[in-house]
Amino acid sequence: MEKIRVIELGSNISAPLVGEILADLGMEVIKVEPPPHGDDRRRVKPEINGISIYFASTNRGKKSVVINLKSDEGYEIFQRLVKTANVVVTNYRPSALKRLGVDYETVKKINPKIIYCSITGFGNFTEEADRPAYDTIILALSGLMDMTGEENPVKFATSISDITTGLLASIMILWALNRGGPSFIDVPMIYTQFYLTLEDAYMYLNTGKVPKRMGSAHRYLVPYQAFKTADGYIYVAVFSDEQYLRLCKAINREDLAKFDTLQKRVENRNYIINELSRIFEKNTRDYWVNLLSKADVPIAPILNLEEAFKKYGNKLVYENEGVKYINFPINVTSNKSKAPKLGEKTKEVLLELGYSEEDIKKLAEKGIINTNMI
Repeated sequence: MEKIRVIELGSNISAPLVGEILADLGMEVIKVEPPPHGDDRRRVKPEINGISIYFASTNRGKKSVVINLKSDEGYEIFQRLVKTANVVVTNYRPSALKRLGVDYETVKKINPKIIYCSITGFGNFTEEADRPAYDTIILALSGLMDMTGEENPVKFATSISDITTGLLASIMILWALNRGGPSFIDVPMIYTQFYLTLEDAYMYLNTGKVPKRMGSAHRYLVPYQAFKTADGYIYVAVFSDEQYLRLCKAINREDLAKFDTLQKRVENRNYIINELSRIFEKNTRDYWVNLLSKADVPIAPILNLEEAFKKYGNKLVYENEGVKYINFPINVTSNKSKAPKLGEKTKEVLLELGYSEEDIKKLAEKGIINTNMI
């Protein structure tokens, strides 16, 4: 099968994550970076063997090419490159893309079959198209941050709006490739987050009730939350009436079994949670996990990141040139790829595009391309 070539014009998380996912799926991803520093994530410390581990988290498996797109010679390189590509993915602002001549309308004239995916905060065709859209800004504006936390709103532990936007953008690119292109895929981060609100959105839209912050608890299920034990935390996730009755029996509190329907449990949430909290604090995390697991009650210890990697995550970890990476989580690939050093494939790609060794040397001398790998 002919290799699919993807050009990534991206920085930070959303578009680079798309590039990483597509590389994991076997596509050739060429990350076009501006001189002198490239993707902003490269400058976040610490580094191992010249690679920022922050940068490495979203850039495995790519070829880095440094081109000054603001120059005529650099733009000529881009034109040659885009003629060979199937996909362009970017999270640059639409106005910047247009100034550089790498927006969809311009690229489509160079390559009429191109699939072009543009990730923005609020959509390409809105008044807010150029508005900066960091993960937390989108969480704040989507309602998700207001629903998260205890007393005060909090951000999610990871950059969840960037990550889920990248996942949805990847799905759309795969759809467009299957369809055959050409396509312009407009991915507004704000709308991807509304898509994630699921039952909370449906509850609001159909009842008018605005969800309140519940900490670790579920809004519509009881008991479904974290509990403190004598030496840590557990999460009890009771979904059905049968699971609840098994819980009551296992902890020798069959008096609580009178709350044998979800409606009764929601109406008596505070009483049930207070009683369970007092019980769980009397013994250890492992004790409750063992006891309730045997009773077929959904429960898990709340692990910190080190504990989680030791138990599950290390199966995904591999090392390449001193940097530890997390592999693609589904078994379609095990290529053990690495994040590229800045511009390390510039010469290779330009030779493929028909530039001579002498041409490349002159471009490097002019600063059109990077010089450190020539």
